[in-house]
Amino acid sequence: MKRIIVILLLIFPLALLPEDLRLTDAVKRALEVDHGLAAGRYEVERLKLQKKEAASQYLPRLNFKATYTHLDNPIDLELDNLRNLIIQLETGGQLADINFQTLIKRGTPLTDAEKNVYTSQITQKLDSMIPSFDLHVLDSDLFRASIEFSMPIWMGGKVQALNKAAGLNLKEGRVNYTITEEQTRAEVIQVYLLNKLLEEVLNVYKEAEIGIEGHYKRAESLYQAGLVAQYQLLRAKVAFSDAKANREKGEENLKTARSILANLLNRENLDGVTLVTPLNYIKITDDQNKTWAFIREHNSTLEKLGIKKDLVEIKKKADLGDYLPQVYAFGKYELLRKDLSLLDPKWAIGVGVNLNLFSGGEKIFKLKGDTQLYREVSEKTSEVESMLKKLTDKLYFSAASELHTIESFETRLEESQENLKLAESRFSSGLGISLEVVDAHLMLLKLKTERLQAIYNYTTNWLKLNELAQNLEKSVNMLEEKK
Repeated sequence: MKRIIVILLLIFPLALLPEDLRLTDAVKRALEVDHGLAAGRYEVERLKLQKKEAASQYLPRLNFKATYTHLDNPIDLELDNLRNLIIQLETGGQLADINFQTLIKRGTPLTDAEKNVYTSQITQKLDSMIPSFDLHVLDSDLFRASIEFSMPIWMGGKVQALNKAAGLNLKEGRVNYTITEEQTRAEVIQVYLLNKLLEEVLNVYKEAEIGIEGHYKRAESLYQAGLVAQYQLLRAKVAFSDAKANREKGEENLKTARSILANLLNRENLDGVTLVTPLNYIKITDDQNKTWAFIREHNSTLEKLGIKKDLVEIKKKADLGDYLPQVYAFGKYELLRKDLSLLDPKWAIGVGVNLNLFSGGEKIFKLKGDTQLYREVSEKTSEVESMLKKLTDKLYFSAASELHTIESFETRLEESQENLKLAESRFSSGLGISLEVVDAHLMLLKLKTERLQAIYNYTTNWLKLNELAQNLEKSVNMLEEKK
């Protein structure tokens, strides 16, 4: 049974929409299907991984390295000349000793013949005792394999700066996601409320059409009874035609608005769905200064620019690290030792220092560029703050003006309804004319539509103020709870 339900939901995704669609449901649905937000979530995950990547810079690096080298010829050291010289010197020394001993024993030194004999004997003996001095250093085919190790000890503050920058980039990514989310939420709210406005306006058009139709039928009856002139009947008929045209236009406008909302919710249409959150308004309780202070504290664009300034400061610290020495540890362990030369160690460890002494002025220009970049971001922050202040004031005063207009409609609507009753009564009694009744209907229609438009304008301005403070989610809940 559960499988059947799942298959039906996949085949008919429209069933996922509730029959009664609240504003919060519409916003939730739009946030789930928005591709920009999906991309933002992937961006945040990527920045999390980049932060972990930056933290890995503190850890050592182990590399396996293998090479094959072919030499044109093997490398040999021919040192037999040195061996011959050593034999020659040793032979001369031993021959001198024998000659001295012979001189002591018999009083005469060795003869030339004796010297030749002794020289030959000593040379042959030394030649058999001393090995060849020729050395084979390397074959022509060399295979090397080793494990190499390196680890930063102090990089002039660059590694610390890299990790701080990665943390700030992640924070900026989350702020970007919040901005996109708030923009999506604002778009859905505006279209949803536009639908509610058009629904209410359509209802007003329908009421006006019914009222004017009733007037037209009364005028027709009175005309047939000879109580009113034909021009009054014609005026009523024209008014009825206009009311019908207004109602049809209102239906088309509502159809278009519902289509736009369906697109935002990734649906083909909203057939059978009722938008149940009414077109309502919440009175602003904070004054202008408190409203601006709240927006200034919570605005994501200002927060993002603050992160940009922090990133520039970190970049400057990292660039200052170019003036400092970089200290690192290193090591190497040979895995294949057959082809090592006499001078190659089997393993080695050490500590190195790298300090740039001259870079053609690159470091100086970097630091100067960092200073200019910081000033640029500071000026942009001031510019955005000024623009936000102007926008806040404009929205606040516009909302206040619309609120004053809304509050003035109660008395005006009562008076207009009384005027309509009086005009209809006068016309039915033969004391009034059709034009008075039509004008009364149109006046009531105008006041009702203007009131609805004022509520919509006020609410959208109020929501835009909350959008600037990234407070739309709470604002939507307040509209839902408003009775």
